[in-house]
Amino acid sequence: MERYPVRVQAHRDESLSRGLWLVKWLLLIPHVIALAVLWTGVVVLTLVAYVAILFTGRCPAAIRAYTIGVLRWTWRVGYYGYQALGTDQYPPFTLADVPGHPARFSVGEPEPIPRWLPLVAWLSAVPHLILIGALTTTATWAGPGYTRTSISVLGAAVLIAGLALLFTGRLPTGLHDLLVGIARWQLRVIAYLTMLTPRYPPFRLDQGGAEPPDGPIGPVHTDPSVPSVPADPSVPAHRPSAAGPVTALVIGVLILLPAVGLTIGGGTVLALDAARDSAGYVTSPAVALHSNTAAITAENLTITSADVWTRDVADVGGLRLTATAPAGRPVFIGIASQQAVDAWLGGTAHDQFLGMRSGTARYDRAGGTTRSVASPASEQFWLASAGGTGSTTVNWKVTDGQYAVVVANPDGSPGVTADVRGAVQLPAMSGLGTGLLVAGIVSGLLAVGLIVLGGVGLGRRHSAEPPGPGPQPPPQPAPPLSTAST
Repeated sequence: MERYPVRVQAHRDESLSRGLWLVKWLLLIPHVIALAVLWTGVVVLTLVAYVAILFTGRCPAAIRAYTIGVLRWTWRVGYYGYQALGTDQYPPFTLADVPGHPARFSVGEPEPIPRWLPLVAWLSAVPHLILIGALTTTATWAGPGYTRTSISVLGAAVLIAGLALLFTGRLPTGLHDLLVGIARWQLRVIAYLTMLTPRYPPFRLDQGGAEPPDGPIGPVHTDPSVPSVPADPSVPAHRPSAAGPVTALVIGVLILLPAVGLTIGGGTVLALDAARDSAGYVTSPAVALHSNTAAITAENLTITSADVWTRDVADVGGLRLTATAPAGRPVFIGIASQQAVDAWLGGTAHDQFLGMRSGTARYDRAGGTTRSVASPASEQFWLASAGGTGSTTVNWKVTDGQYAVVVANPDGSPGVTADVRGAVQLPAMSGLGTGLLVAGIVSGLLAVGLIVLGGVGLGRRHSAEPPGPGPQPPPQPAPPLSTAST
């Protein structure tokens, strides 16, 4: 069995606090914030690496070093936190390898990567993702009237580990080894997907703090593109400042989030504008409604600032509802104030429409007696209403207030069935949508550029780190100092 080049190691602390794990979530908040920024950089830089590999067959050294550093940081945080609870030593804020830390991560020397691999890596990793998901993801099943949730294997193991610490002050060796094995599998798959290695991850749960000893493996480096040179203690180490790359990375991530929102918003506005008919209405799909009560309602519809849309444009702000009953059956549809509808249906059971789930309408049954109500067509409180056989349409100019929509039989008898479509009148929005889309794309490109600049800068800063644990290569002649420090 050949040793896999991704090395995940962990040293279990024999003496652990009984109760510290209960508050580690609070202590890890700074790390969670930092890793959110760093992982955004990993996603962007991985896409850049994919493109580079397609054209050159190599992952850029600085991107590789950055990704290794983020995975190293992630593993230290996970080992301290709720991925293993294996140490009480607080993780350092660095991408660099920390030889004295109990959790360490490293990758072997880079190998030639097939240019086609980025096109299929995600697809080929699906079996691993399914298995890892089964181990680490909480499952939820929902059905009519019930919701069931099961805890994941990882969640159960961490909970048991925490309880063992609380009552005994020790983390059982077997449980520790299992948690490290799950983390090792995850990190191997991530390393494969981020092109740190082209070797397909093994389907193995290699448990324990140490990697399997079987098979030889080459020297391990943070960035093997830099030759391994024995450190000269008389020459001080010089690294570029991290302030510039970190600033660029953080600003890029902060710009990327609104850029994605602007792009999605612009696309949505353009899609809505394209869906407008000649009168400016955007129509929803039909919703099939059925109730054995006297009415189906959509209640507590609060409208505010309607004049924002209608102040300067006369042909916007309309609401159009169309109800279609089965052939030969009459139907009534009306809009009224919530207060008037409450008085009309007082004491009468009716179904309040809540929304759709898997294509089926959901209702909340209002308490009362299942009976007929006064004929809705004879009531005078409707702001807009229509009734008849087949399709019936009601148009209403939107104004501020709290309203209810009612679908019923014209005679008020129980048993209502209809397909209902809604349409909202909107102004032309192609200019707004185009502006949002362009702003999102431009700011997104700027954000990606800053993230790449920051990530590559941090990667270069850590490219010349000394080799990690493992056999070392024979000494080589040292390159000029200026070359080694770039």
